[in-house]
This record gives sequence, structure tokens and C-alpha cells, in this order.
Amino acid sequence: MAINTDAPHATDAALQSTDFGDTQKLLDISDKQLKRELNHTDSDTHLAGSLEEEPTEHSVVISASVPRSLSRASFRCASPPTPEQREPCSFMWVAVMSCFCPAVPINLFALYFAHMSRSMIQAKDYDGARRLGRLALLLSVIAIVVGLAIIIYLLMTELK
Repeated sequence: MAINTDAPHATDAALQSTDFGDTQKLLDISDKQLKRELNHTDSDTHLAGSLEEEPTEHSVVISASVPRSLSRASFRCASPPTPEQREPCSFMWVAVMSCFCPAVPINLFALYFAHMSRSMIQAKDYDGARRLGRLALLLSVIAIVVGLAIIIYLLMTELK
């Protein structure tokens, strides 16, 4: 199939015809709703509850025409640290220190989980980062204890 290159290209005026007006309205509504969800506060919850109690024609159209996507739900799942809390620690330095001990598979897993914790901190998933950071700390401590036990055992057998 050949492409007709002699045909006139679509201009901005043609793209702004009434055929695309409904689509543009829906996109504007969804952008406004996304911004409202990102700036969600307790006062917004109260206002949303009062709107749900008294449905209007406009609110019914918005809720019926704009489907909820899973990507928007991910914005609400992230729980940023409160002022009294601080950003979770990935315990990367403990994992690197455990790599000097001869407990090879355990310390490599500790290093991996510390790296994943740091990645989740950058992605603003503080709950997952806290969970993986604790796992990295646990594996690092186990690797250090096992490594020191191996070193002590080897020294004891060498001295005999």
C-alpha cells in the first residue's frame, strides 16, 4: 500500500475541529481530577463527601465518563514521611561491610536488598523501602556473625 505524500498535511485548525472537542473536554476533566487527587487533603475529603450526598448532573457525567485507572491509585499508596519521622534508611553501608566477611551468599542478598531499598526510597515508596531496609540489615548482621564464626573457627583449627 502506497502512502500519498502529495496530500495536504493536517493543520492546527483542522485538529481543533468540533470532532475533537468532546475528547479535549474529557482530557481536561481528567487532568483536573488528577491534580485534585494529588493535592488531596482532609478538607477535600469533606467536600467530596458532601458532593456525593447531593449528586448533580455534572458530577454524574464526570464519574461515568472518567474511568479510574490503577496508575492513579499508586499516587495515594505512597506514604511520605511525616515531620517527626525521617526518610527510611537503606542500610547500604552495613551491607557493604558484610561483604568483607566470608559468608558469601548471605551478604550478597543483603547487598541486593539494600540496593532495592535505596531504589524504593528514590521512587518515594517509603513503606516498601522500610521493609526491604530492615531485611537488608537482618541479612547483613547474620552475614557478619556467620563470617566472624567462620574466621574464628579457621583460626582455632590453624593454632592446633
